[in-house]
Amino acid sequence: MLARSGARFLRADLADPSRYEKELASADCVIHLAAQTGKAPPREYFRVNAEGTRTLVEACYRLGVPRFLHVSSIAVKFPEKRRYFYAQSKEESEAIVRNSGLRYTIVRPTMILGRRAPVWMGLAKLARLPIVPIFGDGRTRIQPIDVDDLAGFLLAIVERDGFHGETLELGGPETISIEDFLKQAHARLRGGACRTIHLPLGLVLPGLTFLEKLAYSAVPLTVGQLSSFRCDGTIRTNSLFEERAAQLKTIDQMLAVCVQ
Repeated sequence: MLARSGARFLRADLADPSRYEKELASADCVIHLAAQTGKAPPREYFRVNAEGTRTLVEACYRLGVPRFLHVSSIAVKFPEKRRYFYAQSKEESEAIVRNSGLRYTIVRPTMILGRRAPVWMGLAKLARLPIVPIFGDGRTRIQPIDVDDLAGFLLAIVERDGFHGETLELGGPETISIEDFLKQAHARLRGGACRTIHLPLGLVLPGLTFLEKLAYSAVPLTVGQLSSFRCDGTIRTNSLFEERAAQLKTIDQMLAVCVQ
């Protein structure tokens, strides 16, 4: 497969451009997907997502790479980002790209689903429980997107030379409450009806914030990781999304792939 596609792999650190400058020098487009995600020390999000992006952008500008496609996150537009260091670092990375002098497009995907997608692995742990915990009222809306559908959007931007300084929010064709999503996931994973218990965010967040400050590495989840229970993760529509919306996988189709 790789031989036919002509793909080559280079293992490197964004902070060390000497490892990848040779490849950049012959590139006509960079699709920047590298990021620190999941649960990591706060400084790591900024080292990789913000400063790593700055280093890559500066190398692209110096070497004359004409086009830059930056994959950010829908979390950047969340109204509450205190202690959500991933979202803060992605917001910084977007500003770096906008001020880069490159022809760019920024993409903000919603929750990305696939068989081993990190966000799915985390939510599946909750959905598998006999009684599923719901943080808050469970009404926040999400708009998951299949990983292959997201790849299709990225390819479309590159093939059309769609680098016009835009920020495009991209999600799947359906929105759903986080509680209903977990119930559907539970049905796929365990079968039968889903029992839930609601945990008030007003009680959970102060305690979790205190524990993060006391022993960040020891907490099982962070304030930032609860953001899907606090902020809607849905998109502002755009022409690219509208054009392809009818072809995108539904939530049920995504879940069917995730649990295979």
